[in-house]
Amino acid sequence: MPTNYQPSSNLLKAPVSKYLLYSHYKALDQVQEMGYIPVRLFRVLYPLWRVRVDGRQRIATEFDELEWYMERGLFDAGFSSLVELASFYGLEPVFVERLVDFLRGIGHIKGNYDNLSLTELGIASVRDRVRYEDQNTSTELYFEALGSNPLSPEHYKIPILETLSAEKTPFQALFHFDQPWNDDALEQMLKNPHESFNLPDEISSTQLLNPEPAYMPAYFIEVRENKPASPLKLLVFSQVRGLHDTVLEDAVNRDPIVYRALKAKTDSLSESVRRYFEQGGLKQEAWYLNENGPWGAQVMVDGRIFLPDADDDEAGRLTMRSVGRYTLIYDWCIWVMCDDINVRNQAAVEQLLEWLQGANTRPSPVEINRKFASLCQRLSIPVLPVDAILAQARQKGLSRAAERLEEMAE
Repeated sequence: MPTNYQPSSNLLKAPVSKYLLYSHYKALDQVQEMGYIPVRLFRVLYPLWRVRVDGRQRIATEFDELEWYMERGLFDAGFSSLVELASFYGLEPVFVERLVDFLRGIGHIKGNYDNLSLTELGIASVRDRVRYEDQNTSTELYFEALGSNPLSPEHYKIPILETLSAEKTPFQALFHFDQPWNDDALEQMLKNPHESFNLPDEISSTQLLNPEPAYMPAYFIEVRENKPASPLKLLVFSQVRGLHDTVLEDAVNRDPIVYRALKAKTDSLSESVRRYFEQGGLKQEAWYLNENGPWGAQVMVDGRIFLPDADDDEAGRLTMRSVGRYTLIYDWCIWVMCDDINVRNQAAVEQLLEWLQGANTRPSPVEINRKFASLCQRLSIPVLPVDAILAQARQKGLSRAAERLEEMAE
């Protein structure tokens, strides 16, 4: 974290969007890639403390050439006056006076013009061949508010909510929050400081910036391994690099009160699925639930009910992008399948285009082929030709996905 870093620029004060995070599909796909079966997904606003730390910090910069020679003259040649320095270097005394005043101002030189010497800071600068300055600095730190443990520097790049918004959102504050700030948290962190925090060398004061916590959106996903009697555990995903947030994950798994609060939601899986489809106007014969399928809870759905070219599956109707992957029915993670091969073909295309369009780094042709082969295997369909997928990318206006497919079609 750079000196004088101001995380307050990451505070979101405007009305929040519906998701706050990326789509839950992205987190569920990653859980599957990690080899787990997701059971339930909770959209959480994780509480954070923001703490300002004030102090003094030694900053190192390159010497200006004349400054360097002035200090070398005092240190190596043993000069001790402005007159000696001006005479030795052949410079106007007025000019040397300005240099001496500057170096005195940054704490490198002490004494009057007739009795000059280097300070300890000046001596250290000459010995190390860098210009040191001791400056006042202020740094803002984040601590997760359940155990008052410091977050990683990666978390400082993530937008956070300064306050809870009254706007309706599926994200909820973790639970009724009444955890106080631990005054010893900073002292405990200083015993094992992380160099990336760039804390002041000498801390003069600390201040809790707000008695109410700020909030970071995250997905908490209850998972199990793909084997009998596997115990449940929580994984956490946020906007850190790689999405899997091991810092928050360690914090929530360390405190059983979190898991108990989440598990207090008692709607049964079967009742939730039934209510979801009823609200979407679907008859019982249009779907079938298997709570113990090979991918966990699985629903087989009549292909005629899927909505084409739709992005929202929150209203009780599944979309093409739901097929052959986990979707969210209330908090439950349900594997969705369809016996209509045309629906499965289209689902594979839409999921590949979604992945290509959203990938931050350009995947290689080998990676694209591997991804599509995996999708087709998951959906039990033959691999489709690139030209057919490219045509749909152009039709949908997905320029990034089309560009990456064009390279393969050449």
